[in-house]
Amino acid sequence: MRKPFLLSLLVALLTTLSLHAYEFQSSDLYYNITSDNTVEVTYQEQWSEYNYQDLTTATIPETVTYNGTTYFVTSIGERAFRYCSSLTSITIGNSVTSIGELAFEDCSSLTSITIPNSVTSIEGWVFQRCYSLTSIVVESGNIVYDSRENCNAIIETATNTLIAGCQSTTIPNSVTSIGDYAFYGYSSLTSLTLPNSVTSIGERAFSGCSALTSITIPNSVTSIEYGAFEYCSSLTSITIPNSVTSIGGNAFWDCSSLTSITIGNSVTSIGEWAFEDCSSLTSITCYAPIPPTCSSNSFRDVPRTIPLYVPEESVEAYQAADTWNEFDVQALLSTDATETASDKGATKLLRDGQVLIIRNGETYNMTGQRL
Repeated sequence: MRKPFLLSLLVALLTTLSLHAYEFQSSDLYYNITSDNTVEVTYQEQWSEYNYQDLTTATIPETVTYNGTTYFVTSIGERAFRYCSSLTSITIGNSVTSIGELAFEDCSSLTSITIPNSVTSIEGWVFQRCYSLTSIVVESGNIVYDSRENCNAIIETATNTLIAGCQSTTIPNSVTSIGDYAFYGYSSLTSLTLPNSVTSIGERAFSGCSALTSITIPNSVTSIEYGAFEYCSSLTSITIPNSVTSIGGNAFWDCSSLTSITIGNSVTSIGEWAFEDCSSLTSITCYAPIPPTCSSNSFRDVPRTIPLYVPEESVEAYQAADTWNEFDVQALLSTDATETASDKGATKLLRDGQVLIIRNGETYNMTGQRL
């Protein structure tokens, strides 16, 4: 009879430990001891939507005292302020050197944050879905990160990688890559300019930017990683420049307002589900002379009745290629991909001996009549 009781007691104890992982509380914050003289700020209840439920402002001190010992506060632990939906501002003490992943996830009321020059380590996804965040500043003198040119973002100085942006970020010309999850879940972001210095767009960098209506991918970009623009449900058209060689899986998944896509001539592969649920597409233009490798899932739930415009000399290759041959393959009049970026903003094609013009997903004849 004692075994079931002891087992129940053990389960209850483990459950309590997993929910209440902090070792002590000081003022409004909870802490774990990490060494003889250091502590980290931690969560009140793991996975709970009521973590720091009533906290509206917070100050992380440089030191705290517990049981007669004074500790330096050196880190903000992973998920420490997760779901703190009432938190509007936070001051981070100069003793903090690291900020864990997802530390401020879903702090939907947080409007600004200053990263002190003592911080030398910031893990991924730190401001995920912080919808109200409009100001991010790294203090001058930080040896690892910066906010150059008042960009309202965190840039890893050595690699010129923008690791965390916000609703009002302006990307400096010196940035060479957009980091993973950098703008994840910013549902109020409507537009953003990527400078010509950017060469890569990281995993889920703009995922969930549902108000983003347009974005120009510069000719410097060579790769678009997994899920980079998934759930960007307001995007209406996208042009993949000639510099890009691969489009990652889920890259434009559920971009439900996309009516046209243009794929540059250097793309050799398109990942699984890259354009899944882009059900509003009315045309695809692909300038790659050799059909890029892809699967049927790459265009899952995309209407197969829409025209696929390809270089005239590549029509037969596309008609013989798996997945591509499911579309209505038609010849482009010109293989010059730069035509799509011209002032006319149109693409010419040859259909049944007639020259037609594609502009913004609509088809016109040479007299300007929409067909």
